[in-house]
Amino acid sequence: MAITEEDLQLTLATLQPATVGSGDMLNRLCVVISDVHFTDGTVGTQSAEETVWADFFADLANTCDKQHIDQLTLVLDGDVVDMIRTSAWAEAEVYPWQRNDPKFKEKFKQCLHKIMDGILLLHDRPPEKKGQSGGFFYHLKDLPKQLLETKTDTAATKVEVLVLLGNHDKEIFADPEVLRRFYEDGLGQPLSSLKPEYRAWIGNMYFGDADRFKAADSVPWLPFYWGDADLRLFLTHGQWRDRANCLAIAAADGLPGWNTKAGWAVKTWQKLNYRPFTEACFGDTVAAGVLSTFIWRSKTKLAEAFNATDTTAPDLTRINRILDELDLYRPSSAAVSRILQETGRSSTDTRIRDIIENQLFRALKDWLNWDYTLASAPSSQRLGLTLARYWLKFTESFLMYRIQLQFVRGVLKVLDWLEQIRPSSVYSEDGASLKNLLAFPTFQEALLKQGFQIHGEGHTHIPLQAEADIDSPTRKNFTYVNFGAWRDQIVDKENGGYRRRGIGRALYVLNLQKQSEYRYFVRDNLNWSDRMDKLD
Repeated sequence: MAITEEDLQLTLATLQPATVGSGDMLNRLCVVISDVHFTDGTVGTQSAEETVWADFFADLANTCDKQHIDQLTLVLDGDVVDMIRTSAWAEAEVYPWQRNDPKFKEKFKQCLHKIMDGILLLHDRPPEKKGQSGGFFYHLKDLPKQLLETKTDTAATKVEVLVLLGNHDKEIFADPEVLRRFYEDGLGQPLSSLKPEYRAWIGNMYFGDADRFKAADSVPWLPFYWGDADLRLFLTHGQWRDRANCLAIAAADGLPGWNTKAGWAVKTWQKLNYRPFTEACFGDTVAAGVLSTFIWRSKTKLAEAFNATDTTAPDLTRINRILDELDLYRPSSAAVSRILQETGRSSTDTRIRDIIENQLFRALKDWLNWDYTLASAPSSQRLGLTLARYWLKFTESFLMYRIQLQFVRGVLKVLDWLEQIRPSSVYSEDGASLKNLLAFPTFQEALLKQGFQIHGEGHTHIPLQAEADIDSPTRKNFTYVNFGAWRDQIVDKENGGYRRRGIGRALYVLNLQKQSEYRYFVRDNLNWSDRMDKLD
């Protein structure tokens, strides 16, 4: 559906107000990364290695020095803390989609704090020894000091750090205290330091109410989108176009409905209090309900079954490593295929095979039996999921887990294939065709007139770029950039097998007004290490 002029004007009206110093001749640098997915590590650690972050922040400081940057804006484009990929939900037997159930309200908040505790413990730690790297948040809070130490001229670089809302961090909105901890302990931004302009901006964006977060002790939400006409850059995480990772809302009680086919619709989102992006979605049932639950249960059962002093116990190193890496496979059906491939190996101990396949069957059965799974699923997938639900229900007594699981695996693969050829969103997920580009707000006349040239997003974990020749009163060249993800991935080796490697992409936008120079580029990071090669 075409974006309405009302939605475009509201988008422009709810962009971050110009900062102090705007209009001055400044050398500005904006750096954007996305999808760092910092987890608590309870179902595996998928984040980039700490050495990557030391290099990343050193490069920021060096670029600011070499380009004589007066103002640095670092944007983390969503999914910074991952509140979904954790064992906490399975251990507590409460899940994100049960947050509004009075029976689980207190337990839900306890889970959020437990997850945040684990994230900060892993990713806010300083270097343990001289010469070692520290966690991302440690480096982030140390950035102003690092800039001062690196710069060779006398002028200090002003730093602004912004975090946009993703789909795996939205749970922090459910408890203001957890959101406060993210601001203060993670970003190093005490509530008292948040400017009135920032608070008013967030209130206007989400609720059309500049006073919503005016009180000094209130905790503003994270912005859903951000744009800067001087930098010609417009950003959003991208979940608004992925049916599995936002919630379709039916029209009711005088309120409008919305789904991804309706496209960019900020007026409707405001009326719905942005519920499509703040409430639990189908993707949560997959990541928290199936994968994380299965990983935690399997590792727990394996530990219970094989005592460390048992001389007949099999070596669990390989299977535990595979379990910890399951979330790195894309799509999710590939994770099911991978674990079934492992249990099907002749060298796999039968005791391990029985535990793994039993727990996978149980996790899939529980997932398919949750009403929320089917209610939140894309309509194109409900029939297949319903078929899989009844297949497991009626064949459970046969105790033929391998056959039953292979059937479910086949259903999931077919659903993934159907989503590729006939996506449930308004356009396909890669976002690189001209048809897709024209569905972005950035490339509409209202924003083009303001000088916007680049649309950036993350979410898909697939780094992409595309150019478009659009009829515009300002210029002819426009760019779409997908930031991919800063986390590890599993890839197929050419002669069979798998290998783990790290990926990352950063967009650098330079507006050097003192030199009348504007340019932008990406820096891609691919890395391998002995640590990632532990699995042969």
